[in-house]
Amino acid sequence: MDAIWTTYGAAFVHGLMFAGGFFVLTLWAASIALKDTSIVDVFWGFGGAAMAWIFFLTAHGAGPRALLTLALATAWGVRLGVYIGARNWGAEDARYARLRRHISDQGKSYLWHSLRAIFLFQGGAMVLCTLPLLVAIVTPGPASLGVAGWLGAGLAVIGLALETAADWQMARFRATRTVRGEVMDRGLWRYSRHPNYFGEMMVQWGFFLLAADTGLLGLATIPAPLALSYLIMGPMGANLLERRLGKKSAAYQAYIRRTSPFVPWPPKPLAEDTIAAGGDAR
Repeated sequence: MDAIWTTYGAAFVHGLMFAGGFFVLTLWAASIALKDTSIVDVFWGFGGAAMAWIFFLTAHGAGPRALLTLALATAWGVRLGVYIGARNWGAEDARYARLRRHISDQGKSYLWHSLRAIFLFQGGAMVLCTLPLLVAIVTPGPASLGVAGWLGAGLAVIGLALETAADWQMARFRATRTVRGEVMDRGLWRYSRHPNYFGEMMVQWGFFLLAADTGLLGLATIPAPLALSYLIMGPMGANLLERRLGKKSAAYQAYIRRTSPFVPWPPKPLAEDTIAAGGDAR
């Protein structure tokens, strides 16, 4: 245990201080001033990249695994932050706006609710979910990657390309659609209802494999990709989105029936393939 703390303790503490000081306190204060809780989502990617740099700058030496993981984490975090920032520019995300009204209508303080349920949660999640980056970057290792490391790097690259393409296709669709409530079922979205989420999971499991390449301690970071996969697929992610959209749109309900939820797969041939739009689908 002493050897583990000697190797990873300083980097972990620095990351913990960043997550607490920036994600919890600074962003919370900024959200109050801006009246925009969704800035926490904008800085999720940037924060993950910053944690990787904190680990890298704290570590002694920079082997190939550390450099590769740092490059991938930076590319992932900056891309995600820029995309969400551009998407949310000028207005609070509708999910947080609805939550703000809901808490206020109950006579409760949204200010303190957001600190506890959003910013503290996000700060804790950031610490947990970057554990694979910590191990992959800080662990002293051989001059070359093992099989798990190369598999992880390849998985992260493919996932990054997939979510980038999916987000670009969705942004272009939203900017050019002429029929309100039209369902996006073209490009990657024809084969998966959430290709961007699927790509994100590939990236996170890729980071885990890079950590697992170091040995047993890396394998012990598996709660990080498991937690992220649950958040992405579970009641706070895709399931919440689909329940909301399915209530508004018969078109989206048909899209659900014919399209794979995550793993890209040819759609099922249904009679509703040419249905008319009905409601705010995406």
